[in-house]
Amino acid sequence: MTAKRNSHHKSRLRQLFATRRRRWIGIGGLIVIIILVLVSIRHTSEEKATEKNEYNILRVTEQSDFNLTGKIEPVQTQTLTLPSGNLQNLNVKNGDHVAQGEALLTMHNDSTQDSVAELQGELSKSQRTMNAQQQTINNLRQQLNGMGQGDEGYNDLRNQLTEAQNAYADAQASVAATQQRLNTASSKVNQTLTAPFAGYVTVDQSKQNAPVITLYSDTLQFVGQVSEYDYSKFHQSADLKVKALATNRTANAQVSYLSTIPTKNSGNNTKYEVTANVSANKFMAGQTAKASIKQDGVQIPKSAVRHGKVFVVDSDNRVRETDVSGRAVNSSYIVTDGVDAGDRIVTNPNSKLKNNAKVD
Repeated sequence: MTAKRNSHHKSRLRQLFATRRRRWIGIGGLIVIIILVLVSIRHTSEEKATEKNEYNILRVTEQSDFNLTGKIEPVQTQTLTLPSGNLQNLNVKNGDHVAQGEALLTMHNDSTQDSVAELQGELSKSQRTMNAQQQTINNLRQQLNGMGQGDEGYNDLRNQLTEAQNAYADAQASVAATQQRLNTASSKVNQTLTAPFAGYVTVDQSKQNAPVITLYSDTLQFVGQVSEYDYSKFHQSADLKVKALATNRTANAQVSYLSTIPTKNSGNNTKYEVTANVSANKFMAGQTAKASIKQDGVQIPKSAVRHGKVFVVDSDNRVRETDVSGRAVNSSYIVTDGVDAGDRIVTNPNSKLKNNAKVD
């Protein structure tokens, strides 16, 4: 009887444990289902929240070239200094092309001509004096040759010969000096002005006997002025693309000069001169031209950068938080590292946008 009671008791315990086990399994399964539902709801809510924010997506392009407007000018421009005197011959006319060393005009100086006449008289006088002293020397030597050293008057003749020789040397020196002065003066009577370099001339004859000749070199250059804010965009030998606005003709060039001294009358916005040599076959002096220089990095809206990071959108339209380097310029941000041309980015990220979020 006791054994039967114990067996029945154990059976009831087993049933009880089995029932509790099934209950806990059911509870556990229910908890797992609830967790999965909550995760799904949260994920859906995040995606809906992301969609609700309507993020703007921009495809990054290369930074636009920096343009500088200027003029095409001769590399050299020189108003020539005329020799003194009056115009004798003018060999060029306005607009002529001249070679280096070519004669442009001849000036005649009347006062120098008078000086030449005076010097010619002085030279003739000095030559006569020198010739007379030479004759005296010859006579004294002839007399001395007929005398002995002990003869009376010999020493006097020797002294006279020495004096004549000294006078001859003085006259000879005077002839040489006068001849040099005469040569210099003669070269200034008629002086020819020549071109210091090849180019085109303009001739202003408004002043009688004193034409103003300006020479413009064949070689040309682009000349522009860059502000202090854009100065860092240029450097010596930087590559430029120069375009004449009237003809649309273009040529590649390099910066040949970048001033470190501000131009005059730049006012509050300080400017510095920039030049680049260009071909005379494509440009003319006086043309308005534009010089373009490529800028490093890519330009994106400053609003796209949040705490030094940018959200890059992949092919699945999911974002990847990316560190960027660069600098802010007004409403833009110049990126030098982290984003490349062709990448797609979110331009209006906020605190709700997370890494790997979808932004269809």
